[in-house]
Amino acid sequence: MSINRAPTVLIVEDEPVGIASLVGILGDACELIISQNLAEARGLLSGEIDTVLLDLYLPDGSGLVFLNELRASERYAYVPVICISASDNTRDIEEAFRHGATDYVLKPFNKTILSSKVSTFIDLKRKTDMLAEAALIDPLTGIGNRRLFNQQLDLEWRRASRQNNTLGLVLIDLDHFKQINDQHGHAQGDLCLQKLAATMNTSFARAGEVVARLGGDEFVALIPGADLQSTVLAANNLIQSIRAECQSCPKRAKTCTPFTISVGCSAIQPSSLSNAAELVEAADRSLYEAKEDGGRNCVRPLF
Repeated sequence: MSINRAPTVLIVEDEPVGIASLVGILGDACELIISQNLAEARGLLSGEIDTVLLDLYLPDGSGLVFLNELRASERYAYVPVICISASDNTRDIEEAFRHGATDYVLKPFNKTILSSKVSTFIDLKRKTDMLAEAALIDPLTGIGNRRLFNQQLDLEWRRASRQNNTLGLVLIDLDHFKQINDQHGHAQGDLCLQKLAATMNTSFARAGEVVARLGGDEFVALIPGADLQSTVLAANNLIQSIRAECQSCPKRAKTCTPFTISVGCSAIQPSSLSNAAELVEAADRSLYEAKEDGGRNCVRPLF
């Protein structure tokens, strides 16, 4: 999410007068997406929506039905929804809040009140999004953390199972990390971790690929659609990239500490007879082989 873009408001309203009024009040400050029925509104939903203005009475059903769908959705559960209606009936207002409305605004609209409410809820939504995003990021390296990896592993596992697709996993340890910290200091150790994360970001940049720091010097990459051979190939390419980065560092002699990595790979086609833990455990066994039998600075299994 970019906090610099104009806020996006989805308006679900079928009355031309109401639409014109909302455009006049909000059009200069927000990007407005306008739908005149529920079916169209469903098709216009996206992760860019900051707030929804929802009429309660629409040609193809009650706005409360759409509100229920939003609140039941993992993606849109926390998007602010302001119900708009000409009805000041207490029952209607209570029903809106009971179904999860963030606020309730009466027609005809008061420009000052509506603008203030929309601005407040957009600001709240964006701050909430930033906090949620920060909770998934490793602060030292800027890539995902263990929590993000676990979320994405579950998501990609279920997707691969539905699509009868494969899922590859690359598990990485930075070799002799304690020795680097002891001999060169923790600041140099942190630089090594950051360089590894940056190289992983470049190496695993295709759509759907996820990189994360699991903790300490342990990293992971998730590769949707990869079989074991292509996963091992990607891991070998990463090792070559790390080697090239360390060799080409212009400040290597003074400020750059060369390092190597050990990598374990696995791949699986998810099914009802398997689970995601098996994918991680297989990569962990391969990583152990890379460190113990391979002598580190290598990938296992061999192809």
